[in-house]
Amino acid sequence: MKLILQFLAIIIITLISKTAFSKAMGDHPASIVELTIESFGERMSGFAYLAAGSGVHPTILLLHGYPGNEKNLDVAQAMRSKGWNVVFFHYRGSWGSEGEFSLRGAEQDVQVVLQYMFDKKNADRLGIDRNQISIVGHSMGGHMAIAGILDNPTVKCSVTYDGANMGANSVGVLSDPETTKIWKNYSDSLFMLAGWSGTKLLAETRQYGAKLDLVKRVDKIKGRSVMIIAANTDVIPMELHIKPLVTALRATKNSQISYKLIEDDHSFSSSRTELINTTEKFLNTHCKN
Repeated sequence: MKLILQFLAIIIITLISKTAFSKAMGDHPASIVELTIESFGERMSGFAYLAAGSGVHPTILLLHGYPGNEKNLDVAQAMRSKGWNVVFFHYRGSWGSEGEFSLRGAEQDVQVVLQYMFDKKNADRLGIDRNQISIVGHSMGGHMAIAGILDNPTVKCSVTYDGANMGANSVGVLSDPETTKIWKNYSDSLFMLAGWSGTKLLAETRQYGAKLDLVKRVDKIKGRSVMIIAANTDVIPMELHIKPLVTALRATKNSQISYKLIEDDHSFSSSRTELINTTEKFLNTHCKN
C-alpha cells in the first residue's frame, strides 16, 4: 500500500510540474524543427531553434563559414533562451546539401532562405516576426551576412564574427602568391564542399572578385545597423578584409555601425561568453522592437 501511495504521489507531482511548465510557456515550449529549403532546384538541409512562448519572435539567420567546422550553435541556443528564433542551414554543396558549392551560389542561397523566412506561411508556422529578421555570420559567413543585408532591404540588422570580404580589393584571397597558395591547398582538402577545389576558388575570385567586394556595395545599407566583431589573427587579415569594410560602412548615411575587437583566435574559442553577450546586447538594442 505504501509503494502504491508513493507511486501515486510521483504521478501527481509530475502532472503538477508539467501543468506549471505549460502554463509558464503558454503551451509553447522551446523546440527545434528540421527544414528542407529548395534553392535553384537543389535541396538544402537546415533547422530552426524556436523560442519558448506563443506568438512571433525576432529571428536570426545564422550562417557558417568556409567550410563551416565552427557552426556557432552555442550562439543559437543562447539567443533562443533570450526569446529569439534562430534558423541555420547548409549552403548548396556543403555538408550534404544538394548541388555544388560556390561563393556566389552561397550568396544566392542566403537570399533564398531569407525569402523562405519572409514567406507568410513559413513565418506563421515557425513563429517568425517578419519585421525583425537579422543575420549573424562567421568568417565566410560574415561575408554572406553583410551581402545578405545589402542585397535585401527587409533585413533589419547584421552581425559578423571575424568576417571575410571574399572580394576584398576586387581580388579576395588572391592578395599575394603565398596567400593564394595557402588558400588553394586548403580548398583542395575540403571534401565537405561538393564539386569544389582550390582551382575553382581561384577562378571564381579572379572572375567575380569585383562583384563579390562588399566595400563596393555598402551604399545599399540604407541606414540599417551592423555589428562587426573582429579577432586578432591572420586568418582574416584585418587590414585587407575588416577595417576597409568598417570604414566604408561608417561613411554611409544614418547607419549604426558598431565595431569590437576580441583578443582571441578565429573561432573565439576562449571568449564564447563575451561573443554571445556582445551579440545579444547589440541585437536587443538595435534590432528588436
